[in-house]
Amino acid sequence: MFTFDNKTNLLIDSHKLIFKSEYHCDFSRYFHIREFLDMYAIQLSGEHFEGYLSKLIVDKVILEFSQRNCLTKVVGVSDSKMWVFAIPAQTNYVFFQNLYQLQNNYIGIVPPKIEFSVFQAPFSNRFHLYVNDNYLNQLCATLDLPEAKKFLNCHEVSLVICSPEKIHNLHKLCYQLYQIAFTLDRASISSDRKAFRLNFMKKILEEEIVKKFILTLEEAKDVKHKKNVVKRSSILKQAEDMMRNNLRYDLTIPEICQELGVSQRTLEYIFKDFYEISPHNYFKKLRLNALYQELQKDSEFRFIYDLAEDFGFFHRGEFAHDYYQLFGELPSKTLAKLSNS
Repeated sequence: MFTFDNKTNLLIDSHKLIFKSEYHCDFSRYFHIREFLDMYAIQLSGEHFEGYLSKLIVDKVILEFSQRNCLTKVVGVSDSKMWVFAIPAQTNYVFFQNLYQLQNNYIGIVPPKIEFSVFQAPFSNRFHLYVNDNYLNQLCATLDLPEAKKFLNCHEVSLVICSPEKIHNLHKLCYQLYQIAFTLDRASISSDRKAFRLNFMKKILEEEIVKKFILTLEEAKDVKHKKNVVKRSSILKQAEDMMRNNLRYDLTIPEICQELGVSQRTLEYIFKDFYEISPHNYFKKLRLNALYQELQKDSEFRFIYDLAEDFGFFHRGEFAHDYYQLFGELPSKTLAKLSNS
């Protein structure tokens, strides 16, 4: 598991995505900047405040990770345009070595423009996801869900107990995105490849992470759906054609749905019924097969992970695992067999 142990303040700023990371930050200053909130803190460290705050920011969504070594109470009115979703994050405790036990099976929800008072335990350690209200409603519509204020209860702050496995998957997705951000700061890569990674991170944050949060809440709340009547085989063929024609291009499942005029929920049903696999995993297997064929060509040597990024695989550990699961060998072995032939 990735550990947030980088003690250097970082800033990556582009028109696609901003990544801010601050170690030893003043959380009281951070909260007072937001005029609608006040935070009261009781220091526990004796000599100094120790904390960590980092944010991945795009137009419609912010993902924030924070650790702090104090008792805190936050009171006020939440942002008038943003929903806040919170999950406790279990890391390898960089600052607070094994000082507390933390349950990891809930999502906290703060609706827009709601009066609230939240007490946070010492050594709080959380991911916060801020989502624009209009964007959240658009996403709910693509998933065949009721609008957010009905689906998520817009009247009060709440905690929703979820499957530990689902919360673990949310942790994993958030961690991976942060790992790409830290790697990007340290990597010596071209400006074009850096822009490619930033755009990938933007799409993961706007689409994949927000979607996973919403679907986890949907399952926990046991929301029922009606299947739409569509020309299923035609939709399937068109989706497959789009995937095959865009193996090395920046195409996402929401973009496929928008082009075909179906919801993500409908496309999920179609692929599950025909192939017993999600559209996302089907597209991933297509790309892995194309990459496998590319690695077997003897026309030109390529760095494996540069080629993997061309096919949209940015997390090296996950890529190697998926490749091995599909082909029974690591990509380096595929190249080695070619060199020995």
